[in-house]
Amino acid sequence: MSGEIALDTSVAIRFLNGNTTITKRVLELPEIILPTVVVGELLFGAENSARPLENLSVYLDFMAACVVAPLTRETASIYATTRLALKRKGRPIPMNDIWIAAQCLEHGWVLVTDDTDFDYVDGLLLENW
Repeated sequence: MSGEIALDTSVAIRFLNGNTTITKRVLELPEIILPTVVVGELLFGAENSARPLENLSVYLDFMAACVVAPLTRETASIYATTRLALKRKGRPIPMNDIWIAAQCLEHGWVLVTDDTDFDYVDGLLLENW
């Protein structure tokens, strides 16, 4: 799966909110990849919103059109290594972001995000949309 594009939560939300620039770019992708943790964050956001039933329906439809790869033992190993490297650099980032980064590193995905925390993860391929 090397070289494919995965969306971070921030970009997925901008897509779901109808940002025209993001929508155009996402719809040009051959497939939309969502790391598993992004799916969890989106579901939480929908459930926690002012309109949970409406948002959950829209989010589930979006997720059904995406590729969601499962977390694996290899993902967990990369997570541990990445978390330790960040700790040693004195650059901790949110746990969910480490899981997202680990899954992208495992599969060779380019992570599309506007979250600068990912800048501290060695070897992670990033695009800022």
